[in-house]
Amino acid sequence: MNSGKTYTYLSSLPFILSRQYDYVMKAEDDVFIRLLPLSLSLKPLLRQDLYYGFVIPCNSMNPYVDYMSGMGFLLSWDLVQWIGSSDIPANDTYGPEYQLVGRWLKLGIKAKNQFSDKLTMYDYPGTNGRCSHELIPETVAIHWLKRWDQWRNVLLYFNVTKGLHISST
Repeated sequence: MNSGKTYTYLSSLPFILSRQYDYVMKAEDDVFIRLLPLSLSLKPLLRQDLYYGFVIPCNSMNPYVDYMSGMGFLLSWDLVQWIGSSDIPANDTYGPEYQLVGRWLKLGIKAKNQFSDKLTMYDYPGTNGRCSHELIPETVAIHWLKRWDQWRNVLLYFNVTKGLHISST
């Protein structure tokens, strides 16, 4: 987990993708991401030098205070290209990877546009007292979905399974 996979992922994208994108997101596998609210939250933001996510520590609302949570963060394409070409991230790949990303951006004097979607990105209710709250309709991402009942509750709350037919097998 802390041995360079985030660096490998981000730095390789400019070389393996056939075109540029506005943003790249890294998210953990225990996160439910709602794409429409995510895209709507990005609409008013700049598409350059952008670092978007849930700022840590949990009690901070200042997106510039430290780094974005590992639950999921988004970078504008220019930052992804910089990660792929700069010696700063290339020489600093061991340790808590979401913290490293924040450090790379600070050392490179990058990510002048930072946005913490603190209220709509959060941990599942009851899993982390400082970073969790009840489910809300405006949710962008919910973290710490470690059990099937938690996933079920989230999917039901957002009507994700409405209209799906239950398989008999």
